[in-house]
Amino acid sequence: KALEHFEKAKNISGDEADFSFNKACLASVLGNTDLALAELQKAIEADPKQYLERARTDSDFDSIRRDDRFQALINVTELSNCENI
Repeated sequence: KALEHFEKAKNISGDEADFSFNKACLASVLGNTDLALAELQKAIEADPKQYLERARTDSDFDSIRRDDRFQALINVTELSNCENI
């Protein structure tokens, strides 16, 4: 139910990346790892500088932080950012 209500709020937000990041947080807390990772990837791709750091420190991701896919997302993004310098 919470995700359904959250989806309805998307029209109000207007900021796709922020919406995706917050949806990833909610999905992670609710135990929906696949959705959390998919939404987090969208947010990081939209604004790596902001959302990569937030993903590293946000306690909402504690339950998936050790997931290999979470680590791969963070590591791949870091490598991509280094190439653009």
